Parts: sequence; structure tokens; C-alpha cells
Amino acid sequence: MKQRQINKVKRKAYKVKVWYRFIRKIVNTYRSSTLYIIKVRYRFFRRIRFKITRIAVFLFFKFWIKEIRGLENIPLTGPAILVSNHLSYYDFLIFGSILSNYIVFVATKKIEQTFFIRWFTKLHHVAYVDKDYPGQSFFRNIIRHLERGRLILIYPEGTRSRTGKMLSPKHGFVKLAIKTNTPIIPIAMKGTYEILPPSKHMPRLKRCSVIICKKFYISPEQAMFKDIFFRKRKGDKLSNLSDEEMSEMAFRIMDKIRLLAEEKWDENALEEIQKFKLAKQQAENSFIKNKYIKIHN
Repeated sequence: MKQRQINKVKRKAYKVKVWYRFIRKIVNTYRSSTLYIIKVRYRFFRRIRFKITRIAVFLFFKFWIKEIRGLENIPLTGPAILVSNHLSYYDFLIFGSILSNYIVFVATKKIEQTFFIRWFTKLHHVAYVDKDYPGQSFFRNIIRHLERGRLILIYPEGTRSRTGKMLSPKHGFVKLAIKTNTPIIPIAMKGTYEILPPSKHMPRLKRCSVIICKKFYISPEQAMFKDIFFRKRKGDKLSNLSDEEMSEMAFRIMDKIRLLAEEKWDENALEEIQKFKLAKQQAENSFIKNKYIKIHN
């Protein structure tokens, strides 16, 4: 008799256990489906909100844009390194409003101190960097973005110009372009210093221009760098460029931007400019001399 009661209790316990597992499975499935739907809806509405905000931002900041030249030079797909002069916080706002591509801004942590800029950067991705000691982790992060086909916006000067003159550029973007074989697109910002100088907090009612150049690769075939590669021994790899040679390339690229933006070099950069100009002249003289010897031999 007792054994029957025990078996009966066991059967009931087993049935309860089966029903519990069944109900738990249904609940977990329903919960997973619900969470998935919420996640998808959140992403959908977030994208819509992003698009609407981008349009609103563009329409708002379009008032400060006088002209945009060369917008067709920005690739719709594929990675590129955008290099620009840096005159004002307005540079971020102008870029973010005119480009429809997903942009990765390279900036210092200091930029988060400005509320509006901090809010605006949420519309894009910001890769924070220590401008004096970038570190390998920063470069690995940027390389991952380039491998995903994204645009990287870099300000080689490292900070805003306090005088409206171009500062000495860092050569990190040249090293990055060589390592990843990514094209560089120079962009000149003209007039943003007058809109919002570093000493002001409210923008002035002035207009700026954006000039976007055609992309190019760092290679011996590029006319801008032929003399630099001419100085190297034959057989040297592209990656064997010295820091000084990459700095010279960075100065030449930024000098092209400077001329388009109608800027002047900062006094601290003039000494390096003269040194690179002398090295270029010597390379050209050597090239002409070697060519003359070959012709007459």
C-alpha cells in the first residue's frame, strides 16, 4: 500500500516537472522573441532618428556653408583617410553635416568638455587618441575601421590653430596610409576660424568653404613624392621610410591644403619647412645631374 502511494506521488512529481519544463521553455522562447523584437525595433527607430537628426543638422549648419567643391571625390564605398586643417570646433560640425558616409573622427579627450560637440559626436564614431603618444592600440583600432571600409578623418596638426595659421603636422597619418595601402584625400577648410575662433563660445554669422581634393596613394609613382623615393636606395621597401621622410611627406600634403585654405605657416613650423625645401632642392639637383650623366654616356 505504501509503495503504491509512493509511486503515485512520484508520478505526480514527474508530471509537475514535465509541465514546469514545458512552461519554462515557452516562457524563455517568448522572452527571447520579445527581446529580439524590441532590439530590432530599437535599432530601426535609432536609425530613423539618426537620419532625421543628420538632415536637421545639415539644414541648420548649411547656413554657415558658402560652397562645397569636390564632394564627388569622397568615395561612396571603401576606406579612405581624410586629412584636413583644423581651425575651429566648427570643423567637426561642418564635416558631420555635409558627408553622408559613416565617419570615424580622430580626436583628443579634451573635445568632450564642450557639451554640443560631445552630443554631435554621438552621430558618428570618435576614436580618442593621445596626440603625443598615440600607441599601438590606437593604430590597431583605426586599422580595424579601415578594414570595414570606413572613412577616417584626421587632423594632423593635433589641435586647433590658435592664430589661424597652420601648425606643424604629425606624420602618423602617412604611416597609417602606407601600412594599410589606403588612399589619402586632402580637404581644406576655409573660413571656420572666423566663424568660431578658439577664444569664442558663440558662432559668428559668417560663411565657410570646403574644398575636397582627389584621392592619391603614397607611392613612388606619385609626383609629389618622387624626389623622396629617389633619395632611397633601390630595393628599399615602402615601409622602410624613415620618420623624417614621412614627416616631409606630411608637410607637403598639408602645404597643399594650406594653399587651398589660403593660410600661412605658423612661425614654429617655418624652420622645418626650410629644411625640407633644401632637401627637395638637393634631390632635384642630384636627379638632373644623374640624368645628364646618363645622356652623355
